[in-house]
Amino acid sequence: MVENQPSQAKLTILFADENSLTRDCFALSIGALDSGITVHAVPSLDDARQLARQFSRIDAILCNFGSGRDVRPIMPQAIQEAVAAFQDIPLIVISDSDDIVTILECLRTGVRGYIVSSLGLGVALEAIRLVVAGGTFIPASSLNKLAPMPMQTVKGPDGHADMDNIGGLTPREMAVLNCLREGKSNKIIAYKLGMCENTAKAHVRNVLKKLGATNRTEAAYLAHTRFSSPTNIANG
Repeated sequence: MVENQPSQAKLTILFADENSLTRDCFALSIGALDSGITVHAVPSLDDARQLARQFSRIDAILCNFGSGRDVRPIMPQAIQEAVAAFQDIPLIVISDSDDIVTILECLRTGVRGYIVSSLGLGVALEAIRLVVAGGTFIPASSLNKLAPMPMQTVKGPDGHADMDNIGGLTPREMAVLNCLREGKSNKIIAYKLGMCENTAKAHVRNVLKKLGATNRTEAAYLAHTRFSSPTNIANG
């Protein structure tokens, strides 16, 4: 039985889902879990746009693409238009798919959160609050898929080990990048590499800038694809 938790900041969210059963169940369950969140459930993003005009403030828009549907075919129209229409209101996608490529495509489009429907309701609630607070949420299980391999040594043109040929990263930044591939937070990166947390944050910013990544997840994905490329990994 879900217990009603102490409320934090009052939030108003719109939840779009074409399935009336899951739409109503989600709205009622979130309200039961946290009385500080008011959920207005609607059948579509178009309905959400119309309803949003009636409120002085909407904290987040959630859209459920569940029931086995693939997000990618409808992304260019539904998600991009929603991000443009809601502008500063963060958009969160709920989907059955935990495919990391799909998740990254959503993030590049402007989605601020991606909740896999297999996650518990409590995790979904924390994800919503994280996104409203300015963060970005993806499932840890999906992020872990980016780091199945150990760090590889890369050789430069002279045949010597060169850890500075991926995005012009320094050896220290490469170590930070490897931590990002493992899904580590700034605090854990700082502890592991023997630096203060502010220094870790600065290294993360530099890594993102040099790789041209918009967020930590995209940086981890870019690193994974480059480390996995036979042209970039030294022969044993």
